[in-house]
Formats: sequence, structure tokens, C-alpha cells
Amino acid sequence: MSTLKDFVHHELDAMPGPAPKPPVPPAAPENGSAAPDPASGAAEPGAKAAKAQAEGALKGALYYTQVEARACREGWVESDETVKSKLRSKEEFPQG
Repeated sequence: MSTLKDFVHHELDAMPGPAPKPPVPPAAPENGSAAPDPASGAAEPGAKAAKAQAEGALKGALYYTQVEARACREGWVESDETVKSKLRSKEEFPQG
């Protein structure tokens, strides 16, 4: 007999065992130990990146993708160069 039928009709004979105990979280570091310094030149994800972007030192996320597109009434329109580049990239690196 199929156990799927028993499952659908809530007639399973075997019940699951008890759940295992959750793992113990690691101990907190001592007060005297300092956190390691971030990599040189790396911006923290919060305030430093937002400040750099406001000052113009850090561009928006799409700036670094080299995508040329503009918004218009028809929607998001990409330039011919961007379309050709994407087609070339998909030919060279097929994704499926």
C-alpha cells in the first residue's frame, strides 16, 4: 500500500521522533578584544557608502554595469550598442 495515500488521509502509523536541541550560540568575545579592522579602502555598507554616493565619489549601482538605457513613455529603452553587446554576450556565454 502506498504511504502517500496514508499521508493524504492523515492516517500515518509512524510519528516523527523528538526534534533535536538547537545548537548553542558561540560565547561573546571578551571586552578587551577588539574587532579586526576592515580591509583597507573598503566602505562599510551603511553610512560610509551612502556618504560617498552623496558626495559623488561613489556612483550608483547601474553606473558600473555599463548599461546605457533611458526611461521614456514606452518604458525602459536601451541603446542599440547595449542591445548588440548583450546579444554578443549571450552568444559567447549561453545561460541555458
